[in-house]
Amino acid sequence: MRPLAQSEKRLFLILCGAVFLALNMILLHAYLGLRGVLQHESSAARLELASDQSWLERAAILRPAQSWITSHPMEHLSPDEASARLLKTERSEAENAGLKVIEENLLPPEEGTDASTVAVAAKLSGPFEGVVRFLFSLQNPTAWRAVEKLALRSDTQPPNVVVDLELRQYFNSGAHAADTTHSAAP
Repeated sequence: MRPLAQSEKRLFLILCGAVFLALNMILLHAYLGLRGVLQHESSAARLELASDQSWLERAAILRPAQSWITSHPMEHLSPDEASARLLKTERSEAENAGLKVIEENLLPPEEGTDASTVAVAAKLSGPFEGVVRFLFSLQNPTAWRAVEKLALRSDTQPPNVVVDLELRQYFNSGAHAADTTHSAAP
């Protein structure tokens, strides 16, 4: 093999430098792409970990509520029994508070995933302090009742008010009782 001329040596060095630079650029591009993928996976893992931790924190916060719910179970009733009890309770508490029932509409029962509900929409009239006593007597957590909607307005007779409300009663129907016994069996 003959020795290379000076211009050939320069050309060979430039070619080697260009190949070296091209290889470095390809490797740098691959490194940056891999680094981006790893950063994306790392941030996704951190986000999933944060989400899991928030669920764990929520579970810890809800643990006392779950123990309260198991220590104060809902009554096992049929929808008709629950509706009758709700109407009786609403009427007797209104009478005890000195309120007059103007109108009542029994709403259809609803089946939920954890409980069934019945509701009554009522319009009552009477003194404001009677309304307060009425609302206070109805909303007992262990009775599983809640006032869903409430609207107050002045009556035509000044010291009285008119109350439009929707009272909801939660209960376990036969279907929910069977679900509870099957899920508690394992």
